[in-house]
Amino acid sequence: MRGIILAGGYARRLWPITLDRPKPLLPVAGRPILDYIVDRYPLPDPPILSVNRRFADQFSAWAEARGLTVELVVEETRAEEEKLGSVGAIAYLVESLGLDDDLLVIGGDNLLLFDLSAFVQAFRGETLVALYDLGNPELARRRFGVAVVDGDRVVEFQEKPEMPRSSLASTACYLFPRRVLPYFREFLQGAEAGRDAPGYFLSWLLSREPIRAFPFQEGWFDIGGREAYIAANLHFTGGEPWVHPQARVEGSRIERSVVLGPCTIQDSHLEECVVDEGVELFGVELRKALVGRGSHLRRG
Repeated sequence: MRGIILAGGYARRLWPITLDRPKPLLPVAGRPILDYIVDRYPLPDPPILSVNRRFADQFSAWAEARGLTVELVVEETRAEEEKLGSVGAIAYLVESLGLDDDLLVIGGDNLLLFDLSAFVQAFRGETLVALYDLGNPELARRRFGVAVVDGDRVVEFQEKPEMPRSSLASTACYLFPRRVLPYFREFLQGAEAGRDAPGYFLSWLLSREPIRAFPFQEGWFDIGGREAYIAANLHFTGGEPWVHPQARVEGSRIERSVVLGPCTIQDSHLEECVVDEGVELFGVELRKALVGRGSHLRRG
């Protein structure tokens, strides 16, 4: 079995925070998202890390700093419009590396709090999908792909449905048997534009192969945008805002926010914000804002 961590996206929903850094290297409570993934990585052989050309050097530096052996595979893309997408990235890896193994695939922006070893042990030669129980189908409405299950069998996938038929959200964590690998390219050859996401692939695959469910409730953060990114940080801080130890904060109130690096915040009020390093804030009130690196804001 080989493992793949998908980290080739451009995270436009988190711009400007992710303009010059890849989302999987965003810190959560001071540690890159990828740190949490590799700490739980369950296979003996090092993972394949699928990245884009724009951020390849940053991923190499991260792996070197951690003393990790990873197989870095670079997609020759530098912008959102060029990216291969999750299914395209898997197809590219299968073909370029000549992969012929069962595959564990994990999204590089997903914080999965369950035991990945248990997930691998549950594999029985059929596609296996980790499903997080949201507890209420309405929470998945227009946000997540969901799976309808019968026992441990998936019987239907819905991609960001208007009326979810299940509370089981499909996470970016899969196990694919080796016989399925040629299907990735076959699916892409017939997929309509905009319908090449993993949920559409799984729905297509379900008509050809059985898919088994691995539901869990331990916790999951799909770090797509500001709200989920802040929620992940608050989880690991016990609900407190995360403020970089070198940030200078004076006379300010910071609530449900993340301050990523050295900066100055004076006489200000922040609520549900992400503030990058090098920022200077003087006498401002910000709510639900992403403040990019080096920004300078002062009340007039």
